[in-house]
Amino acid sequence: MAMTELDRDFIMLSFALTECRRALDNLEEVDQLASVRVRPQPGVEVRENLRIFDRIRLGLQMAANVSRLFWPPRNSARGAHLRSLTGLPTTHGLSDRTLRNHIEHLDERLDQWTATSPRPFLSIEHVLHADYPDIGQKRDEVIGATAIVYDAKSQSVQLFGDMFHLPKLRGDIEDVLQKTSQAMSAIV
Repeated sequence: MAMTELDRDFIMLSFALTECRRALDNLEEVDQLASVRVRPQPGVEVRENLRIFDRIRLGLQMAANVSRLFWPPRNSARGAHLRSLTGLPTTHGLSDRTLRNHIEHLDERLDQWTATSPRPFLSIEHVLHADYPDIGQKRDEVIGATAIVYDAKSQSVQLFGDMFHLPKLRGDIEDVLQKTSQAMSAIV
């Protein structure tokens, strides 16, 4: 088969493999970045925040792309066909639309989050580093006053009150990656 004559299944599965790999790579970097400490001078420590959320957002976006491919809101025939090729079940960790809806409709979530205005405002995104002291009720206040929180200790992301555990998400993505790889081997 010429490189310009690839069939639809091959293209869709290739896209899924690429998005899975990109999601996993970005989510893996979250843990690495959360452990970075820079001490520019004695008594001053700088921690990552922005780059952690860059990786979280990219990882979640790529995971949402995979979810849409196999469990689409429309074109259910495509999703069913791709799931049949890969052996993915109708119900899967990536089939839950809660996470992908937060990602796809971030503007609407911010509308809802700011509807009770004025509200306490700490930041839009905040990292709770694993070695931060447990501040009890203050911790809950920080979480409540922040739209998106990454908790390095539990390796979870809270988006507008919903908690997503990154190890589980990685496992779900790895499952799709493995089954998609097997399907690609069968059609090549």
